[in-house]
Amino acid sequence: MTTAERYDVVVVGAGPAGSLAARAAASGGARTLLVDQRAELGQPVQCGEFLPAPEELADIFPFPDVIRAAYEIPSGSVLRETNSMSCIAPGGRRYRFPLRGFSVARRSFDKALALHAEGAGAELRFPSGVTRVRGGSVTMASGAAIEAKVVVGADGPLSTVARGAGFAPARQLYRMITASSVGEFPPEIDLFFGSVAPGGYAWTIPKAGAANVGLGVTRLSRGATLGRLLDRFVRSLGLPPAEDPTCWWVPIGAPPGSAVRGCALFVGDAANLVMATNGGGIPTAMISGWDAGQVAAEHVREGVPLAEYDRRWKEHLFRPLARGHRLKRLGDRVASTDALLDFGMRYIGASGLDAMMRLRWPGRLGGNS
Repeated sequence: MTTAERYDVVVVGAGPAGSLAARAAASGGARTLLVDQRAELGQPVQCGEFLPAPEELADIFPFPDVIRAAYEIPSGSVLRETNSMSCIAPGGRRYRFPLRGFSVARRSFDKALALHAEGAGAELRFPSGVTRVRGGSVTMASGAAIEAKVVVGADGPLSTVARGAGFAPARQLYRMITASSVGEFPPEIDLFFGSVAPGGYAWTIPKAGAANVGLGVTRLSRGATLGRLLDRFVRSLGLPPAEDPTCWWVPIGAPPGSAVRGCALFVGDAANLVMATNGGGIPTAMISGWDAGQVAAEHVREGVPLAEYDRRWKEHLFRPLARGHRLKRLGDRVASTDALLDFGMRYIGASGLDAMMRLRWPGRLGGNS
C-alpha cells in the first residue's frame, strides 16, 4: 500500500491564480505543493497577453493594498507598454479612450510567478497532472496519493478539482483563439465588435515586432471554425497570416455565490471570476489566488474557517464582476445585429464604452449597482 504524501495546502494549476495562491500560502507558513500538468509553464499561450497597469486595475477594484500585494507584473515579462484602447464598431467607426497597460509574454510571465511561489517556500512540480480529487485526497497521474488540509482549484474552467468537489457555477463557455502576426503596431489595444466575432470580439494587442491577434465567440455557425474566423479577421486588416494559433475556453457568467466546497477553494477561471465585458481574467485570478492562499494558511495556522475566503474575494471582486455580467447580458440582448450594435456604440460613445470596459454603467444607461 502506497503511503500518501501530506501537505497543508495543495494548489492544482500553476497559472497566475495558482502561483499567487501558492506564494501566499507558503508565505503564511503552510507547507504548500504547487502542481501543473504542463511540460512548460505558460505554454501553450491561451490569452491575449494584455494586463492593465496597477492604477487602472485599482480604478475597477478599489483595493490598492491588495493590488500592491497580489498584482505582480514581472518586469522581464513585459513586451510593450500601451496607452489607449479603441473599440471598433462593425461599420468601422473607432472609439478611443485612455488605458495604460502592458502586453506580456505569458511564457515568461507564468514561469516568473511560479518561481516566486517556489522562492516563498512552495514546492513546485511539473509536469504533474491530477486525475482525481475527493475532499483532501489528491490522486496524481503518476498514481501517487497526496493528502491536504486545503486544496486550491486553480486549474481553469474545465477544472478537475471542481468536478471532484461538485462545484459547477452557472456560466457560458466562450470559444477563443489566439495567434501571433508579425509587424509594427501602435501602442494601442484594438477591440473589434460585430459579425467579425459573433457574440464576442476580436483583438489586436501590440507586442515587440508583432501583435497578439485573436477572437472569442459565443457560437459558431454551421461550417465555421475559429481558425477560419481568425484568418478572415487577419486578412481584413491586411496583416500577415497568423502563426501558432491556440484555442481555449473562457467562462463568462455571474460570480458564484460561494467559491468554497468542503476543503476546496476555487480561484480564477475555475471560480468563474472573469470580467465579462472585456474577457480579462488574469488580474482577478491573481487577486482571488492571493485571497485563497492567505486564508488557506490562516486556516492551517489558526483554524480560521475557509468561508473567510468567500468574504474576502467578494469584498474585493464581487460587485464589479456582477455588474460586468449584467452589462454583458444587456449588451447581448440589445445588440443582436451589426446595425443595432453600430447604433448602440454610437449612442453611448467612447466614454460609455470606456465605462463598460471598467465594469461600470455608461452614464446614458444609468445604474450604479
